[in-house]
Amino acid sequence: MSAIRNIRRYRDVQNWGDLPEAPIRLEHLDAGYGEIHDGWVHTKTVPFGIIAQAVEGTYIVRTPRGLITASDGEVFITPPNMPLEITHRCRPDTKRMMIRFAHFRFSFMGAVDLFDLYDPTGSSDRQAGLVYGDLIQRMLDIKAQEQGLSFPNWAHKSMLAFRLLGLVLDSSVPREGYETRLAQLQQIQPLLTFIVQHIGQPLDIATLLSHCNYSRSALFSLFRSAFGQTPMEYVKSQRLGAAFRKLITTSLPVAEIAGETGFANSFHFSREFKARFHKTPTEVRKENGIWREKTAGYPRG
Repeated sequence: MSAIRNIRRYRDVQNWGDLPEAPIRLEHLDAGYGEIHDGWVHTKTVPFGIIAQAVEGTYIVRTPRGLITASDGEVFITPPNMPLEITHRCRPDTKRMMIRFAHFRFSFMGAVDLFDLYDPTGSSDRQAGLVYGDLIQRMLDIKAQEQGLSFPNWAHKSMLAFRLLGLVLDSSVPREGYETRLAQLQQIQPLLTFIVQHIGQPLDIATLLSHCNYSRSALFSLFRSAFGQTPMEYVKSQRLGAAFRKLITTSLPVAEIAGETGFANSFHFSREFKARFHKTPTEVRKENGIWREKTAGYPRG
């Protein structure tokens, strides 16, 4: 099937139920609110996207792409895996900074973060920021009422998350080579699914080749073109992303997380984790605990 016909397989579907699988998957979602003291600098690299609203005060965000600011109702938006230095500045008249945010990971077919395919704008004006803020507030309303598993709550949170995604994509642009890359992802989707489903098991090139119809050189070429990585570099990036999410959403011991995500031992895991996220697993978990305390407030919308 040609690349163009492969893409049309999704474009021409009239009934959503006819899709072979959900092409966009929500894999991580969190929302928070808090009051931050003036001058606090938060440095981090995280495997999920961020939409953060300066309800009062100003964000000053330094990224490899340049400086982003957001003040008094505006938001900043950053893709995953981008090193961030976030400075918080209080509003002079109120002497405080109030923030509201959503953290999210959407993937295409579980294989690649959607914002590896799209380039989001760095910030919004106040009018758009208020729309983002309202959706995040509605997530916080649900979060404050949750008591155990509730399918209606999950449905409403998913609806709000996808509305956020739609707003972000409306102001984003496809990255260079988008259609070619999309076709490549669909070509190797069975192999990518196998990797995700066996992320905690030993995986090597021989194993990957046994689950696809490509030669070694063709597989390397395809992964280089689609991800800018070798096949095993892609496996490692998937393992590290999964491990990061487990660190901040579970209380599992670090050694157990290392094993569940396919690392040979805790030392190997910690070394690779720090190389990717610039902090050790223990540091990330500790900082996430402090961050949750800072943003555990609930504003009345």
